[in-house]
Amino acid sequence: MIYKFRIISSENEEFIREVAIDSQATFFDLHNFIVQELGYDKSQITSFYITDRNWHKETEITLIDMTGEENSQIKVMDQTKLGELITEKKQRLLYVFDPFTERSLFMEMYEMEDKTITQPTCIRRRGTPPPQFDQDAIKNLDIDDFEDNELKEDDIFPDEEDNGLTSFDEEEWI
Repeated sequence: MIYKFRIISSENEEFIREVAIDSQATFFDLHNFIVQELGYDKSQITSFYITDRNWHKETEITLIDMTGEENSQIKVMDQTKLGELITEKKQRLLYVFDPFTERSLFMEMYEMEDKTITQPTCIRRRGTPPPQFDQDAIKNLDIDDFEDNELKEDDIFPDEEDNGLTSFDEEEWI
């Protein structure tokens, strides 16, 4: 089955990409295609989200599982086929390519064809994609915000009078 997705951006109304990809491809295959098509750095953390009709996030598909749990319910791109989660026309996805500022591409599956395809293909290309990194946000970073400040024990563990907690004897816990 071939899925056809329309990809748009809220940052550039002229930007549109339409992609044809096989339903048996993984989200990782789709991620790699998007990154290559848009000229993005593939080493950056990204996620797909299955959304409802109003673009509210429902299911996350991550680039990597950072929980480290063997029986994790986390969906990982290279282990999840598109056809497992995308089952009908008009289904919507977000592709979060800049998780620190929540910048995303909006995707909607607009057509299904009863054929197969070996490689993802861009079938429509218009406009310039949004830059991968928000240059205004980078310019506004204050380097002083990232200086190492020496923490004192009182900063981490304030006096019991300050927080209303009672202290405990470490030997009770051994």
